Amino acid sequence: MRMKAFLFFFLFAMHFAALPLAESQEGASHGSSDPRGAAELTICSQNLNNYGTPAATAARLGLTKEEFDKKQSALVSRFKRAGCDVIAVQEVVAKSQLAGDKVLQQLASALKEVTHRKFEVKTGSSNDSNLRNGFLVASDRAEIVNALSYSKVELPKISEKQKPRFFSRGPLEIQLTVKSRGGTEAKTVTLINLHFKSQSGGRGDPTGLEWETHRMEMSEALRRIIESRHKGALARGDSILVVLGDRNSNFDLASSRILEGGLILQHFQGEAPCRLSKRGVPLCQENVNLPQILFSVLREDRQTRYLTGTFHYKGTYSWLDDILLPAESLRTAWERYDIEGDYNSGVLFTPEAASDHALVWVKLNW
Repeated sequence: MRMKAFLFFFLFAMHFAALPLAESQEGASHGSSDPRGAAELTICSQNLNNYGTPAATAARLGLTKEEFDKKQSALVSRFKRAGCDVIAVQEVVAKSQLAGDKVLQQLASALKEVTHRKFEVKTGSSNDSNLRNGFLVASDRAEIVNALSYSKVELPKISEKQKPRFFSRGPLEIQLTVKSRGGTEAKTVTLINLHFKSQSGGRGDPTGLEWETHRMEMSEALRRIIESRHKGALARGDSILVVLGDRNSNFDLASSRILEGGLILQHFQGEAPCRLSKRGVPLCQENVNLPQILFSVLREDRQTRYLTGTFHYKGTYSWLDDILLPAESLRTAWERYDIEGDYNSGVLFTPEAASDHALVWVKLNW
Protein backbone atom coordinates (compact mmCIF):
# COMPACT_ATOMS: atom_id res chain seq x y z
CA MET A 1 0.00 0.00 0.00
CA ARG A 2 2.83 2.42 0.84
CA MET A 3 4.43 1.75 -2.54
CA LYS A 4 1.11 2.36 -4.36
CA ALA A 5 0.57 5.59 -2.45
CA PHE A 6 4.08 6.77 -3.25
CA LEU A 7 3.62 5.99 -6.96
CA PHE A 8 0.29 7.81 -7.05
CA PHE A 9 1.66 10.98 -5.45
CA PHE A 10 4.79 10.85 -7.63
CA LEU A 11 2.72 10.76 -10.84
CA PHE A 12 0.38 13.41 -9.44
CA ALA A 13 3.33 15.71 -8.72
CA MET A 14 4.88 15.08 -12.14
CA HIS A 15 1.62 15.99 -13.88
CA PHE A 16 1.15 19.31 -12.12
CA ALA A 17 4.82 20.17 -12.32
CA ALA A 18 4.58 19.83 -16.09
CA LEU A 19 1.53 22.04 -16.55
CA PRO A 20 3.10 25.45 -15.90
CA LEU A 21 6.27 24.40 -17.72
CA ALA A 22 4.36 23.73 -20.95
CA GLU A 23 2.78 27.17 -20.87
CA SER A 24 5.97 28.90 -19.68
CA GLN A 25 7.64 27.96 -22.97
CA GLU A 26 5.48 30.53 -24.79
CA GLY A 27 7.63 32.81 -26.91
CA ALA A 28 10.89 31.07 -25.96
CA SER A 29 13.40 31.08 -28.80
CA HIS A 30 16.69 30.54 -26.90
CA GLY A 31 18.42 32.41 -29.72
CA SER A 32 21.23 33.69 -27.44
CA SER A 33 22.79 30.23 -27.09
CA ASP A 34 21.70 28.73 -30.39
CA PRO A 35 23.72 29.44 -33.57
CA ARG A 36 20.49 29.21 -35.57
CA GLY A 37 19.29 32.40 -33.89
CA ALA A 38 15.61 33.14 -33.32
CA ALA A 39 13.00 30.65 -34.49
CA GLU A 40 11.96 31.10 -38.12
CA LEU A 41 8.27 30.21 -37.81
CA THR A 42 5.76 29.61 -35.02
CA ILE A 43 2.97 27.27 -36.10
CA CYS A 44 -0.23 26.96 -34.07
CA SER A 45 -3.38 24.87 -34.25
CA GLN A 46 -6.68 25.78 -32.62
CA ASN A 47 -10.14 24.26 -32.72
CA LEU A 48 -12.23 27.45 -32.58
CA ASN A 49 -15.29 25.73 -31.06
CA ASN A 50 -17.93 27.02 -33.48
CA TYR A 51 -16.50 30.44 -34.32
CA GLY A 52 -18.35 32.38 -37.00
CA THR A 53 -20.15 35.68 -37.29
CA PRO A 54 -21.67 36.86 -34.00
CA ALA A 55 -25.09 35.69 -35.22
CA ALA A 56 -23.87 32.27 -36.40
CA THR A 57 -21.88 31.69 -33.20
CA ALA A 58 -24.87 32.71 -31.10
CA ALA A 59 -27.06 30.24 -32.99
CA ARG A 60 -24.69 27.33 -32.32
CA LEU A 61 -23.48 28.18 -28.82
CA GLY A 62 -26.22 30.46 -27.49
CA LEU A 63 -23.78 33.30 -26.77
CA THR A 64 -24.76 36.91 -26.25
CA LYS A 65 -22.88 39.61 -28.18
CA GLU A 66 -20.89 40.33 -25.02
CA GLU A 67 -19.99 36.64 -24.65
CA PHE A 68 -19.01 36.43 -28.32
CA ASP A 69 -16.68 39.42 -27.91
CA LYS A 70 -15.14 37.72 -24.88
CA LYS A 71 -14.60 34.50 -26.85
CA GLN A 72 -12.98 36.36 -29.76
CA SER A 73 -10.78 38.38 -27.41
CA ALA A 74 -9.71 35.15 -25.67
CA LEU A 75 -8.75 33.56 -28.99
CA VAL A 76 -6.70 36.60 -29.94
CA SER A 77 -5.04 36.50 -26.52
CA ARG A 78 -3.97 32.88 -27.08
CA PHE A 79 -2.58 33.63 -30.54
CA LYS A 80 -0.59 36.59 -29.23
CA ARG A 81 0.78 34.73 -26.21
CA ALA A 82 1.97 31.85 -28.39
CA GLY A 83 3.40 34.27 -30.97
CA CYS A 84 1.65 32.46 -33.83
CA ASP A 85 2.88 33.18 -37.35
CA VAL A 86 0.65 30.51 -38.90
CA ILE A 87 -2.60 29.33 -37.34
CA ALA A 88 -4.45 26.22 -38.52
CA VAL A 89 -8.06 26.53 -37.37
CA GLN A 90 -10.94 24.07 -37.21
CA GLU A 91 -14.67 24.65 -36.72
CA VAL A 92 -14.99 27.80 -38.79
CA VAL A 93 -18.77 28.26 -38.96
CA ALA A 94 -19.56 29.07 -42.60
CA LYS A 95 -21.70 27.56 -45.35
CA SER A 96 -19.23 28.40 -48.14
CA GLN A 97 -15.54 29.09 -48.66
CA LEU A 98 -16.30 32.74 -49.36
CA ALA A 99 -18.26 33.02 -46.10
CA GLY A 100 -15.43 31.21 -44.33
CA ASP A 101 -12.86 33.68 -45.62
CA LYS A 102 -15.02 36.53 -44.31
CA VAL A 103 -15.24 34.88 -40.89
CA LEU A 104 -11.46 34.44 -40.70
CA GLN A 105 -10.93 38.00 -41.92
CA GLN A 106 -13.09 39.09 -38.98
CA LEU A 107 -10.73 37.20 -36.67
CA ALA A 108 -7.64 38.50 -38.50
CA SER A 109 -8.85 42.08 -38.04
CA ALA A 110 -9.27 41.53 -34.30
CA LEU A 111 -5.79 39.99 -34.18
CA LYS A 112 -4.27 42.92 -36.09
CA GLU A 113 -5.66 45.41 -33.54
CA VAL A 114 -3.63 43.69 -30.83
CA THR A 115 -0.50 42.53 -32.68
CA HIS A 116 -0.33 45.15 -35.48
CA ARG A 117 0.31 42.29 -37.91
CA LYS A 118 -1.61 41.54 -41.09
CA PHE A 119 -2.81 37.96 -41.60
CA GLU A 120 -3.77 36.38 -44.93
CA VAL A 121 -6.70 33.95 -44.61
CA LYS A 122 -7.74 30.80 -46.45
CA THR A 123 -10.62 28.37 -45.89
CA GLY A 124 -11.29 25.07 -47.65
CA SER A 125 -14.25 23.20 -49.04
CA SER A 126 -16.13 20.89 -46.72
CA ASN A 127 -18.61 18.03 -46.62
CA ASP A 128 -20.06 19.56 -43.46
CA SER A 129 -22.76 22.12 -44.28
CA ASN A 130 -21.68 24.35 -41.39
CA LEU A 131 -18.04 23.73 -40.45
CA ARG A 132 -14.76 23.94 -42.35
CA ASN A 133 -11.00 24.23 -41.84
CA GLY A 134 -8.85 27.28 -42.48
CA PHE A 135 -5.56 29.10 -42.00
CA LEU A 136 -4.37 32.52 -40.90
CA VAL A 137 -0.84 33.37 -42.11
CA ALA A 138 1.16 36.41 -40.97
CA SER A 139 2.16 38.32 -44.11
CA ASP A 140 5.42 39.50 -42.54
CA ARG A 141 6.65 35.92 -42.17
CA ALA A 142 5.17 33.85 -44.99
CA GLU A 143 3.15 33.84 -48.19
CA ILE A 144 0.55 31.29 -49.30
CA VAL A 145 1.57 30.09 -52.77
CA ASN A 146 -0.80 27.15 -53.15
CA ALA A 147 -3.86 25.64 -51.46
CA LEU A 148 -5.66 22.33 -51.96
CA SER A 149 -8.64 20.71 -50.24
CA TYR A 150 -9.12 16.94 -50.03
CA SER A 151 -12.86 17.07 -49.35
CA LYS A 152 -13.70 15.16 -52.55
CA VAL A 153 -11.35 12.24 -51.87
CA GLU A 154 -13.27 8.97 -51.46
CA LEU A 155 -12.09 7.06 -48.41
CA PRO A 156 -10.81 3.48 -48.47
CA LYS A 157 -13.32 1.07 -46.92
CA ILE A 158 -12.73 -1.02 -43.85
CA SER A 159 -15.53 -3.25 -45.14
CA GLU A 160 -16.25 -3.64 -48.86
CA LYS A 161 -20.00 -3.89 -48.21
CA GLN A 162 -20.35 -0.36 -46.86
CA LYS A 163 -21.28 2.73 -48.86
CA PRO A 164 -18.56 5.16 -50.03
CA ARG A 165 -17.59 7.76 -47.41
CA PHE A 166 -15.67 11.02 -47.45
CA PHE A 167 -13.83 13.28 -45.02
CA SER A 168 -16.23 15.05 -42.66
CA ARG A 169 -14.38 18.31 -43.22
CA GLY A 170 -11.88 18.17 -46.06
CA PRO A 171 -8.26 18.37 -44.90
CA LEU A 172 -6.85 21.65 -46.22
CA GLU A 173 -3.27 21.79 -47.49
CA ILE A 174 -1.36 25.01 -48.03
CA GLN A 175 2.15 25.58 -49.29
CA LEU A 176 4.05 28.51 -47.81
CA THR A 177 7.16 30.36 -48.80
CA VAL A 178 8.66 31.42 -45.47
CA LYS A 179 10.61 34.66 -45.70
CA SER A 180 14.29 34.67 -44.78
CA ARG A 181 15.39 35.83 -41.35
CA GLY A 182 18.97 36.63 -40.37
CA GLY A 183 20.42 35.80 -43.77
CA THR A 184 18.82 32.37 -44.14
CA GLU A 185 17.28 31.32 -47.43
CA ALA A 186 13.52 31.32 -47.99
CA LYS A 187 12.07 27.91 -47.14
CA THR A 188 9.08 25.95 -48.44
CA VAL A 189 6.78 24.67 -45.70
CA THR A 190 3.66 22.62 -46.41
CA LEU A 191 0.91 22.31 -43.80
CA ILE A 192 -2.07 19.94 -43.82
CA ASN A 193 -4.91 20.94 -41.50
CA LEU A 194 -7.24 18.08 -40.50
CA HIS A 195 -10.46 17.78 -38.54
CA PHE A 196 -11.74 14.20 -38.46
CA LYS A 197 -15.22 12.94 -37.60
CA SER A 198 -16.25 13.80 -34.05
CA GLN A 199 -17.63 11.31 -31.54
CA SER A 200 -21.01 13.04 -31.47
CA GLY A 201 -24.05 11.12 -32.73
CA GLY A 202 -22.54 7.85 -31.59
CA ARG A 203 -25.94 6.16 -31.61
CA GLY A 204 -25.87 6.29 -35.40
CA ASP A 205 -22.54 4.44 -35.56
CA PRO A 206 -23.21 0.76 -36.32
CA THR A 207 -19.89 -0.30 -34.76
CA GLY A 208 -20.63 1.31 -31.39
CA LEU A 209 -17.11 2.78 -31.34
CA GLU A 210 -18.17 6.44 -31.64
CA TRP A 211 -17.17 6.56 -35.32
CA GLU A 212 -13.61 5.34 -34.75
CA THR A 213 -13.74 3.12 -37.86
CA HIS A 214 -14.71 6.20 -39.93
CA ARG A 215 -11.71 8.07 -38.51
CA MET A 216 -9.53 5.05 -39.31
CA GLU A 217 -10.58 5.33 -42.95
CA MET A 218 -9.83 9.07 -42.91
CA SER A 219 -6.39 8.43 -41.41
CA GLU A 220 -5.62 5.80 -44.03
CA ALA A 221 -6.70 8.11 -46.86
CA LEU A 222 -4.69 11.08 -45.58
CA ARG A 223 -1.56 9.02 -44.91
CA ARG A 224 -1.73 7.61 -48.46
CA ILE A 225 -2.01 11.16 -49.81
CA ILE A 226 1.03 12.20 -47.79
CA GLU A 227 3.05 9.19 -48.91
CA SER A 228 2.17 9.92 -52.55
CA ARG A 229 2.40 13.73 -52.69
CA HIS A 230 5.19 14.42 -50.21
CA LYS A 231 7.81 11.76 -50.87
CA GLY A 232 10.60 14.34 -50.81
CA ALA A 233 9.65 15.66 -47.36
CA LEU A 234 9.39 12.11 -46.01
CA ALA A 235 12.64 10.80 -47.50
CA ARG A 236 14.99 13.78 -47.73
CA GLY A 237 13.54 16.75 -45.91
CA ASP A 238 14.08 19.00 -48.94
CA SER A 239 10.92 20.79 -47.78
CA ILE A 240 9.23 20.82 -44.38
CA LEU A 241 5.91 19.03 -43.90
CA VAL A 242 3.61 19.68 -40.93
CA VAL A 243 0.38 17.73 -40.32
CA LEU A 244 -1.76 19.27 -37.60
CA GLY A 245 -5.27 19.75 -36.33
CA ASP A 246 -8.00 17.90 -34.45
CA ARG A 247 -8.05 14.10 -34.88
CA ASN A 248 -11.06 13.69 -32.58
CA SER A 249 -9.36 10.56 -31.28
CA ASN A 250 -6.86 10.08 -28.49
CA PHE A 251 -3.23 9.40 -29.41
CA ASP A 252 -3.48 5.69 -28.48
CA LEU A 253 -6.49 4.83 -30.67
CA ALA A 254 -6.29 2.99 -33.98
CA SER A 255 -6.99 6.03 -36.19
CA SER A 256 -4.05 7.90 -34.64
CA ARG A 257 -1.72 4.95 -35.13
CA ILE A 258 -2.84 4.61 -38.77
CA LEU A 259 -2.23 8.28 -39.47
CA GLU A 260 1.29 8.00 -38.03
CA GLY A 261 1.97 4.97 -40.23
CA GLY A 262 2.73 2.36 -37.56
CA LEU A 263 -0.43 0.50 -38.57
CA ILE A 264 -2.51 0.49 -41.76
CA LEU A 265 -6.20 -0.08 -42.41
CA GLN A 266 -5.45 -3.49 -43.91
CA HIS A 267 -4.34 -4.67 -40.46
CA PHE A 268 -8.00 -4.53 -39.37
CA GLN A 269 -9.73 -6.04 -42.40
CA GLY A 270 -11.11 -9.57 -42.53
CA GLU A 271 -8.90 -12.09 -40.76
CA ALA A 272 -6.21 -9.47 -40.22
CA PRO A 273 -3.83 -9.50 -37.21
CA CYS A 274 -5.43 -6.55 -35.38
CA ARG A 275 -8.79 -5.93 -33.76
CA LEU A 276 -10.22 -3.06 -31.74
CA SER A 277 -10.89 -2.86 -28.03
CA LYS A 278 -14.20 -1.42 -26.86
CA ARG A 279 -12.50 1.99 -26.69
CA GLY A 280 -10.89 1.74 -30.13
CA VAL A 281 -7.36 0.85 -29.03
CA PRO A 282 -5.65 -1.54 -31.49
CA LEU A 283 -5.01 -5.02 -30.15
CA CYS A 284 -2.52 -6.67 -32.50
CA GLN A 285 -0.46 -9.81 -32.77
CA GLU A 286 3.29 -9.52 -32.29
CA ASN A 287 5.53 -8.00 -34.98
CA VAL A 288 2.72 -6.20 -36.79
CA ASN A 289 3.89 -2.58 -36.52
CA LEU A 290 5.33 -0.84 -39.57
CA PRO A 291 7.93 1.97 -39.61
CA GLN A 292 6.25 5.15 -38.40
CA ILE A 293 6.31 8.10 -40.85
CA LEU A 294 4.83 10.93 -38.73
CA PHE A 295 5.88 11.89 -35.19
CA SER A 296 4.22 14.14 -32.63
CA VAL A 297 6.35 17.06 -31.45
CA LEU A 298 3.99 17.33 -28.47
CA ARG A 299 3.45 13.77 -27.30
CA GLU A 300 7.17 13.00 -27.71
CA ASP A 301 8.43 16.22 -26.12
CA ARG A 302 10.10 15.98 -22.71
CA GLN A 303 7.67 18.42 -21.09
CA THR A 304 4.33 18.24 -22.89
CA ARG A 305 4.21 14.42 -22.92
CA TYR A 306 3.17 14.53 -19.26
CA LEU A 307 0.06 16.60 -19.93
CA THR A 308 -3.28 14.82 -19.71
CA GLY A 309 -4.60 16.08 -23.04
CA THR A 310 -5.92 19.03 -25.01
CA PHE A 311 -9.66 18.46 -24.55
CA HIS A 312 -11.79 17.81 -21.47
CA TYR A 313 -15.27 16.28 -21.57
CA LYS A 314 -17.32 14.72 -18.76
CA GLY A 315 -14.32 14.28 -16.49
CA THR A 316 -12.10 12.73 -19.15
CA TYR A 317 -9.08 14.32 -20.84
CA SER A 318 -8.14 13.34 -24.40
CA TRP A 319 -5.19 14.26 -26.61
CA LEU A 320 -7.25 15.21 -29.67
CA ASP A 321 -5.15 18.09 -31.02
CA ASP A 322 -1.65 17.42 -32.30
CA ILE A 323 1.23 18.53 -34.53
CA LEU A 324 3.04 15.82 -36.51
CA LEU A 325 6.23 15.98 -38.60
CA PRO A 326 8.11 13.35 -40.62
CA ALA A 327 11.48 12.24 -39.26
CA GLU A 328 13.42 14.34 -41.79
CA SER A 329 11.71 17.54 -40.58
CA LEU A 330 11.94 16.89 -36.83
CA ARG A 331 15.30 18.60 -36.31
CA THR A 332 13.73 21.93 -37.32
CA ALA A 333 11.47 21.62 -34.24
CA TRP A 334 14.31 20.97 -31.75
CA GLU A 335 14.43 23.56 -28.99
CA ARG A 336 18.22 23.54 -29.27
CA TYR A 337 20.23 22.57 -32.33
CA ASP A 338 22.27 20.02 -30.33
CA ILE A 339 19.57 18.28 -28.22
CA GLU A 340 17.65 15.69 -30.22
CA GLY A 341 14.04 15.01 -29.25
CA ASP A 342 13.52 18.07 -27.04
CA TYR A 343 11.00 20.04 -29.07
CA ASN A 344 10.19 23.74 -28.90
CA SER A 345 6.48 23.07 -28.56
CA GLY A 346 3.70 23.59 -26.08
CA VAL A 347 0.03 23.59 -25.12
CA LEU A 348 -1.94 26.68 -24.09
CA PHE A 349 -5.17 26.20 -22.13
CA THR A 350 -5.97 29.81 -21.21
CA PRO A 351 -7.97 32.00 -21.48
CA GLU A 352 -10.65 29.33 -21.13
CA ALA A 353 -13.31 31.44 -22.88
CA ALA A 354 -11.50 30.93 -26.21
CA SER A 355 -12.44 27.30 -26.83
CA ASP A 356 -13.09 23.91 -25.27
CA HIS A 357 -9.84 22.80 -26.96
CA ALA A 358 -6.35 23.94 -26.00
CA LEU A 359 -4.10 25.69 -28.51
CA VAL A 360 -1.04 23.67 -29.54
CA TRP A 361 2.10 25.18 -31.07
CA VAL A 362 5.60 24.45 -32.31
CA LYS A 363 8.49 26.72 -33.30
CA LEU A 364 10.56 25.75 -36.32
CA ASN A 365 14.16 26.77 -36.85
CA TRP A 366 16.73 26.04 -39.56
